[in-house]
Amino acid sequence: MNSIFGAVLASVLGVMVIGIAAEAVVQPNYPEKAGFLPEVTETPGGGGAATPAGPPDFGRLFADPAQLEELIARGQRVSAQCTSCHTFEAGGPNRIGPNLSTAFGNTPGTHGGFEYSEGMVAHGGRWDYLALNDFLRSPSTVVRGTKMAFAGLRNDQDRVAMIAYLRSISPNSVPLPAALPEAAPAEAAAPAEGAPAEQAAAPAPH
Repeated sequence: MNSIFGAVLASVLGVMVIGIAAEAVVQPNYPEKAGFLPEVTETPGGGGAATPAGPPDFGRLFADPAQLEELIARGQRVSAQCTSCHTFEAGGPNRIGPNLSTAFGNTPGTHGGFEYSEGMVAHGGRWDYLALNDFLRSPSTVVRGTKMAFAGLRNDQDRVAMIAYLRSISPNSVPLPAALPEAAPAEAAAPAEGAPAEQAAAPAPH
């Protein structure tokens, strides 16, 4: 028994000595936090910052009768997601939101029989092409405090189609905006700074 006890004790002491020696040779260095997130610095691309798209070209989109007819049909389909709060037929009742049969070309906050928010009543202006485009994209951004909980139509084509549909059912007339000018072709590259003009120009044929 003494021999067995001595062997076990010697083994334990040997393991302890090896552990102490290992810590002396290899000193662990743990970070204060278990993990870290690398700091990433965004580098702008060669084209620079992205430029936000301009307003839709209503003057060009609505001037083509065939295209306008397609937009109206699409807008009517888009309006289906609004029917839980609005009606669209002429003389239709108000629901959670007002009837929209006369919305296009009308003054905000003036449809009869509906109690609008103070922000909508004070908004002023007229629901023309650009005003509706901005509002339908993000109602709560354009009219602070509006009762309209709808997040907005972020799809440009759906939004333009919705405006085409509202325009088609409204008795109000708003002149169509002029078509936006088409983008000009890129200018020819200028000669390098300091280079002689005759070197920049192509040689004339002989």
